[in-house]
Amino acid sequence: MQIDLPVLREDKHLPLVHFPTVWQAVIYRNWGMVPVCRIAKVLEADEADVRAAAADLGLDGSLDANPDWLTKGYITIIRTNWHIIPYDALCTLLDWDENRLAFILKEDDFLEVKLGRFKPNTGDCRMRPLTEAEKARTAEIKAAVDEINTTLPAVSAKPFDFKPMFARHCAPVPGKDGDRFEERYVYSYCALYGDTFSDRTLLDESFPDELLKAYSANGVTGVWVHIVLYNMVEFPFDPSWSEGWQERQAGMRYLTEKLAKYGLKLFVYFNEPRAMPFSFFEKHPELAGRVGPLSTCLCISLPEVQDYLREGARQLCANVPLLGGFFTITASENLTTCHSHAAAADCGCHRCVNRSNAETYALVNRLVWEGASSVNPSIKVIAWSWGWKPEYMPDVARLLPREVALMTVSEQGCKKVIGETTTSVLDYSISIVGPGEYARSTWSNAHKYGHPAYAKLQLNNSWESAATPFIPVFDKYYAHLEKLVPRADDTPDGLMLCWTLGGYPSPTLRMLATFGEYDEKGIPEKETLYASMYPDADAVLLCKAIKQLSDAFDNYPFSIGSAYSGTQLYAPMNLLYAEPTGFSATMVGFPYDSLNSWRSIFPADTYTRALGEMSEGWSRGLALLRNAFSDQELSPAACELLECTEVLDAHFRSMYLQCRFVQLRDGLDYPDDGLTIKSILAEEQELSLRVAAVQAVNPTIGYESTNHYFYTRASLIEKVLCCRYLEKTMN
Repeated sequence: MQIDLPVLREDKHLPLVHFPTVWQAVIYRNWGMVPVCRIAKVLEADEADVRAAAADLGLDGSLDANPDWLTKGYITIIRTNWHIIPYDALCTLLDWDENRLAFILKEDDFLEVKLGRFKPNTGDCRMRPLTEAEKARTAEIKAAVDEINTTLPAVSAKPFDFKPMFARHCAPVPGKDGDRFEERYVYSYCALYGDTFSDRTLLDESFPDELLKAYSANGVTGVWVHIVLYNMVEFPFDPSWSEGWQERQAGMRYLTEKLAKYGLKLFVYFNEPRAMPFSFFEKHPELAGRVGPLSTCLCISLPEVQDYLREGARQLCANVPLLGGFFTITASENLTTCHSHAAAADCGCHRCVNRSNAETYALVNRLVWEGASSVNPSIKVIAWSWGWKPEYMPDVARLLPREVALMTVSEQGCKKVIGETTTSVLDYSISIVGPGEYARSTWSNAHKYGHPAYAKLQLNNSWESAATPFIPVFDKYYAHLEKLVPRADDTPDGLMLCWTLGGYPSPTLRMLATFGEYDEKGIPEKETLYASMYPDADAVLLCKAIKQLSDAFDNYPFSIGSAYSGTQLYAPMNLLYAEPTGFSATMVGFPYDSLNSWRSIFPADTYTRALGEMSEGWSRGLALLRNAFSDQELSPAACELLECTEVLDAHFRSMYLQCRFVQLRDGLDYPDDGLTIKSILAEEQELSLRVAAVQAVNPTIGYESTNHYFYTRASLIEKVLCCRYLEKTMN
């Protein structure tokens, strides 16, 4: 198996001027995450010299690396080093070969896309003697780091230490049993997205008992995982791609048995048949379909490819008898069938050109159903309409086996006017409440042809903001859910509660569980729900605070482009630059200074103004929330609520400030709000340290399962170092 690494761009280099040298940035950014011996190898230096250099930067020179970073935080390590070391050095840090790195970049939830699809030029990162000017700058950094650490609380919550947090949410929901929806499945809050099934230890870490118990207590019925089929069954066209498939199937059996102890099922995310590298087709040209920019489709019109898909599903069900089901996606960012990225007439495949997209999407799901149901007739196969054009839906519904459920994003197609711009939801919106007409039409079509109907939601958080385990805009969730629970032709039978983000066992999931079986009495009143969720709060002030936060979030300038490319995930640590970098923001990866990417479909002033209004409203909600708990000793649940709200307050303000920084730096028009470059740099430092203080006591802050940590204490402090350097050097 050979997978190509993203291309190296010699012409793209990101300046890192707040460190005297690149090699010092390598030490600073990897300290405590990567063993010192590997850092030394990358720098071609002695370990003792590396420790001494770390101490000169204000770091604890005696510190040993936390091994969890290499197994659970490797994406943070990759992202942290992407601009400062070459591929071979990155492999040295991770102790991987290039093929493993290439596989992770390709298959770990679009990681290569998040990184920009190319590797920037890093220059020479080897250790060398410092000049006198560099020594002086290093001393300034040490003094700043020492001073900052005296102002921050000591770290009492270690990274990845989520189990105590999960244990807070294990009390069963009283009252109704939550059987209105036949399934309510989530992605594990801390599951690794890559090759998890090969390692029992990683499986237990990805699906800890504390989390499974909390899910069960809060009405969740299943969890989903991502797989690549050629990793899970023997690949008939080239078995070398399937090395270790037997062990992975054994790992899947182990997980289903563990889940069953908590009444939970396992659902497999099926994005197949996966396109293959060009090199694969040198030996198998007869299997080639549509040619994409980086890979070529395995043509689904070929009987042998159809057999592979059908037999793969059959084998998984036969060898993993407790498997709960599959949910498929046939038009995602991944290239799969010849129609996954193109209409039939433009697919470029002489075999598929005469088949409609609807026929292809139905065919893929029928093949999965045929294979799975031949072993387990009651297994669930759920066809997700993500990426389908609305006109495809009636034909897909007509062509699918009746047993296959149809799922759509509940808020898809919902529209909203922000400024003078009309935005429309594809996915990942909490600020714009569903369900929309597209979803209702999909569910009606499903029921018309005898299919179960499912809604994909985004409870807890979304790409609008995923740095906290939940966004406390409970009025938004309530407004959405109350429209889904009545039984009707245009409401769903089951729920997918989140994508890879949103799987925290939060009060939001508890709220859903309390809705239970919908009856003529309806659902609980909001005030009753909130009071039960936070009994130590002043109920009246709590409801006012939640309303204020929810109303503030209504100002979010949502588009799928801004959700993917904005600063919201990284805001307090996203570095500022004295000159435009020329980099465009990447999908939930690097925001850079790319205001044009952040704003997406909105004019810059519309986007910035909306962020300002959201930030101001959120700050008022935070003040109300603090007052709601002012006379009480805070419970763990109250602490968690306040911590999330506090961090989001910093994120939203930083989003606004960074827009204003770019506008002021680049001389762009915007109404005078009293801000200056100097005042923004000062406030950005304050915001970074506010977030670092909360992260010190709450390990969920900054974490999301497929991105690992968006930021760390060190990177938040680096933001302060960056701002202080700019204060001295910008006019």
